[in-house]
Amino acid sequence: MKLGYSSATAGIYKVDEAFRFAESLGLEFVELIYDYCDYLTDAQPAKRVRELKAATGMDVSLHLPFIDLNIASLIKAVRKASVEQTLQALDYAEAINASCGVIHTGHIFLYQPVPLEIAFDALYDSLSKFQNSSVPIALENLGLMVDGLVKGPDVLRQITDKFGMYNCLDVGHAVIEANRPWADPLLANEDSISSYIDTLGKRIIHLHLCNNNAEADLHTATPDGVIDFSLYRDFLNDFSGSICLEVAGGKEAVKKSVEHIRALEAVRI
Repeated sequence: MKLGYSSATAGIYKVDEAFRFAESLGLEFVELIYDYCDYLTDAQPAKRVRELKAATGMDVSLHLPFIDLNIASLIKAVRKASVEQTLQALDYAEAINASCGVIHTGHIFLYQPVPLEIAFDALYDSLSKFQNSSVPIALENLGLMVDGLVKGPDVLRQITDKFGMYNCLDVGHAVIEANRPWADPLLANEDSISSYIDTLGKRIIHLHLCNNNAEADLHTATPDGVIDFSLYRDFLNDFSGSICLEVAGGKEAVKKSVEHIRALEAVRI
């Protein structure tokens, strides 16, 4: 498995520190977030990221912008700004040769037939503008939120196929979604993580791993919550993509998660 971590979720702001910490743990990549480029302009300049990659042999993935943005917005000005910001982020992703760019599929605040149709059309229009990127784009599952536009693995797979893109499977999101009132009853009665794995299949090129209480997106260390990762040992060991520990709680929580996931790797069923 190719293991890395999200420096932003861990609360690390400077790219030098992010790489040093990853190197100390023997990790293979760091996930950066583009939003830092806007509000922490000196945190991760592309030139420095390239230098650190060359010096360490480490890779990077990039979480495309999501703060205050909505690529499926019903409001054209908001959607335009969101698309422009994402295109800038994709240029940055190309400049640092990111392995993939993780993207959120948008929100809908009026969950009614007409706004829903418009929002999906808006999402499709936005995604079409990103298709020329040389960086693989991974659509993330976001069905945990009531305002999330794309809910359930089947709809996510349909959109992914429509644009020839890929997926980031966030296991914490999948578990929470199964307990939401709008969830497909079949999803709630099954292993929701496995449902996403089976439906998205080879489209999954990136994983976000953390744990939670099945109610809130807490981003706890991987051993601390309701998700039993031993159930997915074979999948994780055989996964050829990148596995990002999207864990809050600082460096100790990341270290704890690294040890936990590596222990799973060491023991095969």
